[in-house]
Amino acid sequence: MKIFLFLLLLLPLLSLAQRQKVDPISFGVVTLAEDRMPIDLESFSIKSDGKIQVTGKMIKDSLQWVRLDKSLLVPRALMEVSFKNDQSHRYSWEYARQKIIPLFDEKSSTYKAQIFISLFESLPLELYQDDKKTSIVRILPRSTQRSSLIDYTCAPYFVEIEGIKNDFLSVGCKIQRTGRFGEEKPYLEVLFTSASYRLKDQAEPPYLVVFHESGESKISLVDYLGNEEIITIKAKLPKKLPRLRLAAGFGPYTLDNSDKSGNAKSEIAPTVMLYGNFSLNESTSLRFFDSYSKNIATFHNWGVYFAWDLAEFCDQKCLLTSLIGAQGVDYQYNSNSNSTSEKIFPQGFEFVYKHPFGNLNYKFSYGMFASFSGLYDYQNLWVRYGKNYFWELNYIEWQRDKKQATMFGLSIGFPIASFF
Repeated sequence: MKIFLFLLLLLPLLSLAQRQKVDPISFGVVTLAEDRMPIDLESFSIKSDGKIQVTGKMIKDSLQWVRLDKSLLVPRALMEVSFKNDQSHRYSWEYARQKIIPLFDEKSSTYKAQIFISLFESLPLELYQDDKKTSIVRILPRSTQRSSLIDYTCAPYFVEIEGIKNDFLSVGCKIQRTGRFGEEKPYLEVLFTSASYRLKDQAEPPYLVVFHESGESKISLVDYLGNEEIITIKAKLPKKLPRLRLAAGFGPYTLDNSDKSGNAKSEIAPTVMLYGNFSLNESTSLRFFDSYSKNIATFHNWGVYFAWDLAEFCDQKCLLTSLIGAQGVDYQYNSNSNSTSEKIFPQGFEFVYKHPFGNLNYKFSYGMFASFSGLYDYQNLWVRYGKNYFWELNYIEWQRDKKQATMFGLSIGFPIASFF
């Protein structure tokens, strides 16, 4: 366990690409992008226009999900395009401002290329003969029903979309802070894209809507035939984005403890907790906790930690965070015995699963602290589930010399204040 914790603390924070593939990893009933909106490649048709007749087909089992700028989720698939011609000219494809050179089969005099096509971005595939555009290939949805994918990144801001029929849309969000420290306000960037529609000036998707307050935005879009639709995007924002959040909890805990002479007892000890989180930036924060249990015995445990996000995975729903810091323990067997106070340095981590089992804005987390020292024994394990209010199952064990305290119980937690 100590080696495992040490390796976690040394893991580097990897940078993410602008267009990152979402690997289809699933643990049990964890819901990923593929399950939120199943995509059938037969739901799309391929249309070719131009001087050169182009044949296109979708490659079976080639569907992938990618994220744009860590927020907008879009599917892509391989499309094979081919046409017959001689080698008297040089041919190239252009897609999303990228030039692709096709392969040439001399036996059949056929040019072929397999190209990843974004299914939710209205981007044509263009064929060039030397420097002249000769043909355009488009992939369009056949579906007669509207289907929108509003990503989990938008869940905290209650983003809604209305308008376009008979099309696929994808919406993703990114939040930023603006203003002076202590008075910071939200700045929400909402990215969206459509499988068939673009802005009237034909600017390439995705498109950005900025919310600095709660409200709605209406956007006029057209398809390649000139048909116009209007969509409405709505969002609800808090008035401020505080950096410091405080929460409290309470519950009945069992407290098994013994003194230096070997006297031992077990009792029910009412326990109160205080939690704090001071955000430094998107991936780091300062955290503290304070747990106080009191009956015949008194057990007080507090800690201050630097939290550093090590990795995100499972389509950004799973987060692994290291916890590096120090703790204090105060213990008294009864009112007639001497109290013991000491500083200890267990280190730990926390694993958070966001929006578990499809429950938006909920979190399921598991965390632990373990001792690296041989002078004392200490471990702290917790499981937490909830949204604003949360349930926490907690186990703490401490031992030094012959003094020992073990507490275990279930508590309910709730936010109490926010500042800055």
